[in-house]
Order: sequence, then C-alpha cells, then structure tokens
Amino acid sequence: MFKNIWQILILIIITSFLALLQFSFISSLPSPFCQINLLLIVLIFTLFFLDFRTALISALIAGFWLDLMSFSFFGLYLTVFFICLFFAEWILKNLLTNRSFYSLLAIMTGITFFYNFLVAALFYIFSAEKLVFFLWQKSFWLTTAYQCLWSLLSAVILFNLAVLVSKRIKPFFLDKKSLV
Repeated sequence: MFKNIWQILILIIITSFLALLQFSFISSLPSPFCQINLLLIVLIFTLFFLDFRTALISALIAGFWLDLMSFSFFGLYLTVFFICLFFAEWILKNLLTNRSFYSLLAIMTGITFFYNFLVAALFYIFSAEKLVFFLWQKSFWLTTAYQCLWSLLSAVILFNLAVLVSKRIKPFFLDKKSLV
C-alpha cells in the first residue's frame, strides 16, 4: 500500500514539475521551440508504455496546473487532455492493436493534430471576437506542423532510448505494464 502511495506521489510531483516547466519555460522559447508540447508527449508516452489509469491521473494533474496558470477558461486543458486520452485509448484498443514503434508514431501524430484541433475549436467557440475561422489561419497549421514534428522527434528518441534501457521492450513490439 505504501509503495502504491509513493508511486502516486512521485507521479504527482513529476507531472506538476512538467506542467510548470511547460507553462513557464517552454512557452517562452523562440518560435519553433515554443511549440514543444511536453505534456501531451508525456501523456501519450504514459498511455503507450504504462497504462490508461496512470495516463488519466497524469492528465488530471497536468490539466489542473495548466488551467490554473493559463488565461483561458478553467477546464479547457482538463477537457482536452481527457478527450485526447480517451480517443487515444480507443485507437490503441481498436485500430492499433500491437504496441509497435510505428503505432507510436501514428498515435503521436494523430493525437497531436486532434489536440490542436480541439484547443483551437474551443478557443473559437468561446471567443468573443470571431474574426477568422481557425482552419483558415496560417498560424494554426504552422503550430500543428511544428508540434507534430516535435512529437515525432521525441517519439523516435524516447522509444529508442527505452529499448536500450529496458530489457522488457523489444525493438518493435511492447507489452503493457501498469505503474500505478
């Protein structure tokens, strides 16, 4: 029981640190680097390598911190993270049945695009000034492209790093293991 409590406490501390890092440091970097969506990358890796429950707890913590610090309405990031995780879990269970490197690349790209679409749609719906629809804005597509590229790059690096570190992970297929 104490082992489980310590694991959850460590998960809370790490996810809180990553949320604070995302909001305070990464978002202030110059243009291509500020598009790194560290929390979404970590949530997808948590879902892919560990389990849905651990990813859901991480999404709750990360969404809470981003909602607390952002200037958008409270609940935006919680809602978007939860919807993205449920959609990613559905894709992993029904469409991408094996845990391979290629399925990680596909899920990272698809969920990153889905995340950007959801955030832009919610901003557009709840915005007071509806000047231009977000799909016709160059900044939406540029942000989505940069985030997809950063997600793919992190997937390549972290998957290969996990293969080198762990004996449980095969180079192409993974078995699920629960952390919490």
